[in-house]
Amino acid sequence: MKRYIIMFIYLTLISCNRDSRKFTITDFSKMRTDTLQPYKWKIVSPIHNYSSAFVKLKGFSNDTIKLEGISNLVLIGNIDTIAKMDYYGTQEVICVFRPYKATEGRLEIEYGL
Repeated sequence: MKRYIIMFIYLTLISCNRDSRKFTITDFSKMRTDTLQPYKWKIVSPIHNYSSAFVKLKGFSNDTIKLEGISNLVLIGNIDTIAKMDYYGTQEVICVFRPYKATEGRLEIEYGL
């Protein structure tokens, strides 16, 4: 029983250090920039460190779009992808959506640490 309590506390602490944002783009006439600040921990320990950043994209566009920041992606058509990179908590994470040649579509973007 004691082991389960310790495991529960550990998993709770790990799940609490996830910073992310989610938004939907339906207006392909303009660029969108979003910034995520890393959380400043008061206690420094191995469980409070970031290790990776991610971006998840799902939806469609009628032509080419660009997503810059975590990963520089050029996508078209039906989109369902995940990109990851190493991240050490030293700078803010910027996500830039550029419609490029696309004029319509619907895209859900989630990115985080």
